[in-house]
Amino acid sequence: MKRILFVLGMAAAAAFTATAQQAGPVVMTPVKQDVSADLYSMMILHPSAPDVPPSEVVQKHGPLIDEVGSADRATFSAAPTATYLQNDTLSKPSLLAAPGINFEALGVGTASFSILGAPPDTTMAVGPNHIVQWVNSQFAIYNKSGNPLLPAPGFVVGNTLFTGFGGLCESSNRGDPLVAYDKIADRWVFSQFAFNTSGSSIVTPYLQCFAVSTGPNPAGPYNRYAYDFGTNFNDYGKIGVWPDAYYVTYNSFLNAGSNNGVLLCAYDRAAMIAGTVAVSICAPTNFYGGGASLLPADMEGATQVPPAGAANYMIRQGTGAPAGLRLFRFKVNSFSPASITFNDGQGGALGTFVNIPVTMTRACNGGAGTCIPQLGTTNLLDTLGDRLMYRFGYRNRGGVESLTVNMSADPDGAGAQGAAIRWFEIRNPSAATPVLFQNSQFNPDTTNRWMGSMAMDKNGNIAIGYSASNATINPGIRITGRLRSDIRNQMQAEAVIQNGTGSQTGTLTRWGDYSTMRVDPADDCTFWFTTEYIGASGTFNWRTRIASFKFANCTP
Repeated sequence: MKRILFVLGMAAAAAFTATAQQAGPVVMTPVKQDVSADLYSMMILHPSAPDVPPSEVVQKHGPLIDEVGSADRATFSAAPTATYLQNDTLSKPSLLAAPGINFEALGVGTASFSILGAPPDTTMAVGPNHIVQWVNSQFAIYNKSGNPLLPAPGFVVGNTLFTGFGGLCESSNRGDPLVAYDKIADRWVFSQFAFNTSGSSIVTPYLQCFAVSTGPNPAGPYNRYAYDFGTNFNDYGKIGVWPDAYYVTYNSFLNAGSNNGVLLCAYDRAAMIAGTVAVSICAPTNFYGGGASLLPADMEGATQVPPAGAANYMIRQGTGAPAGLRLFRFKVNSFSPASITFNDGQGGALGTFVNIPVTMTRACNGGAGTCIPQLGTTNLLDTLGDRLMYRFGYRNRGGVESLTVNMSADPDGAGAQGAAIRWFEIRNPSAATPVLFQNSQFNPDTTNRWMGSMAMDKNGNIAIGYSASNATINPGIRITGRLRSDIRNQMQAEAVIQNGTGSQTGTLTRWGDYSTMRVDPADDCTFWFTTEYIGASGTFNWRTRIASFKFANCTP
């Protein structure tokens, strides 16, 4: 997330206020909407970057509210399923994915680029002909050869998309970016939050700003929307593209102060594409009895979509008994204001979850905090092990439905410091008892691995990208993966995308906040990964890479 570290203040109540007792949908219509000029025209009217010194920025991620067992209604639970601990790759082949391109993206390695904050919140979307990378509060458009397509300097600040829109969406540029490519409609979806400050405090209103392209060109015009969350600060948003809606989850902080639960929202996808009034439907905060950092399912592929009428899947770590992953289903039955309802898509109430039984220990000996060492400094890095990591991918391979997700976990399951990549594949997610098809932890040596992102191609091959560091190396970028035909729960040997040549020094512990793995819609085979690294030891000097690779058994 992009947010300057402020002393949090109080603000007056506004329209979105909801309590744990509310059970019905919270309906929002946009407080403003319009259709923009093309991006090139907006660039002429908007500066490429504000002239401000870099600031430490932190996403408000703790303390997150724990779930309340009585409010969570489990439809299934069982004895915890054993985790496969992969502690070596000596018997595994080198990664069988052929490398594609690997290029320097936004950061200090880009000419004229100014670091406006840290961590970079690195995210990316990939279309048939374009790659859009958004870091912190600036974004760039590349072709598939890695060449920037926007006029010099080749990138713009995020709120350029809202030039001429008015209000906070145009005047503020807070980041916490969301960018997705809608493969069904051939459209681009951009979003970031917006808020104002008074002295050292964040104040209401808290807005979420959306820009949905009017065509396949990410440099063309956009349908633009602003939604007001009132007293609920809509933090750490994550997006999932689904046939009936754009599903977005937020962590909610009352008046930007204490965590008061989660916001699960569905935006009228058809209306946003058409440029008409787009209603948003959200479940009330605390409706799920607590917990935080849910991820919405994000569809892979454009031709094998979810079954007609399927609910969107949302997932988070369990923070209470029974142990496991909490799988929710969110189905919007209508966006018509006269008939808006939602449920779990299975005939049950929204808020019912399926417990996927696993035992897990968060990174940093369960503390999920700051414990990743780096070469040449005593400064330790944060793992964000208290949440599942973006993305939560959905893949339908001819009726075989898979959900994939990862987290940063205790490396040996026995209370060690550090982090390893814990990853899951869930099949048959609409069933009363989904199948935990794979449940494994990748920890082949003493190097720490964290900040992962995971995806599956059309053949069922899986790839995970992540950061890697220990006291003898600088933080770098690595990937691993597996063929569908490989032994279950096992990854092949990892490959290096970029060795770090510097460490993050000073007192800045935040790292990444998230990374992004995508599958190219042009062939539904090529993986694209982006995350940060450091070129030379220092603070506020991060770099990023974008790299592609593909397994040979996957053909367009």
